[in-house]
Amino acid sequence: MTTHHGIARIVTTALSGTDTVHLVLEAPWLLQARPGQFVMLRVGDGTAPLLRRPFSLCAVTHSGIELLVKIRGNGTERMARWPAGHAVDIIGPLGNGFQPPPAGTASAVLVAGGIGLAPLVCLARWLRDNRPECAVRMLLGARTGTDCDALIPFIPPSCALQIATDDGSRGTRGLVTDLLEDAAVLRPAPVFYGCGPMPMLQALANCARRAGLPCFVSLEAHMACGVGACLGCTVPAITPRGPAQVRVCADGPVFDSRLIFP
Repeated sequence: MTTHHGIARIVTTALSGTDTVHLVLEAPWLLQARPGQFVMLRVGDGTAPLLRRPFSLCAVTHSGIELLVKIRGNGTERMARWPAGHAVDIIGPLGNGFQPPPAGTASAVLVAGGIGLAPLVCLARWLRDNRPECAVRMLLGARTGTDCDALIPFIPPSCALQIATDDGSRGTRGLVTDLLEDAAVLRPAPVFYGCGPMPMLQALANCARRAGLPCFVSLEAHMACGVGACLGCTVPAITPRGPAQVRVCADGPVFDSRLIFP
């Protein structure tokens, strides 16, 4: 798939909860983007911030894309104030997306940690539209119920949703990977997908390995270039050729979990 550099336009900017922003952008050249891919955005016009920021696609629409952004600093605070019509300099789509389940697959389990939900929402929407026979279960983990409330509106109603929070204020108290102990998660045999903190992805990969089921994980990493040139986002992996450093931006961000968590 060809990567393009272009100017997108903000359609809407909306705050969800206290620190999550939903951006709808008009960007016709991104309509062929796949779930799991990402874009690199220039946040400011000057040198601060200097580097582009990577953001996973939350949705691919009939006219562009949607992003779900956690406010974490000056750059994302600036994005939260972008008005309708604001011009955004974007490179994308970038990276390798999720491998869809084979046609006829009965079940997919999507495991999200916090804002790691964004690319999984994109995947859930794709499955709804392209694999209607595939039952989708979304497992969402967050610190508090308030954090969940900011994210839940973006999950398609077609997903069976289970929630875990650190403080027990919503759903089950504990880690989202604790929900994998529910026997119903493994029936019928699903394809697993995950995005979130590395310990969460490790636990998910371990679960998939024990069950002998496929698992694909989307890694989060700081990126400078987004195209594999700077080697600033490498992680260790076990490839068919042996141990190696793979680039999250160019070789991922989605990997077969067995490469990253052998």
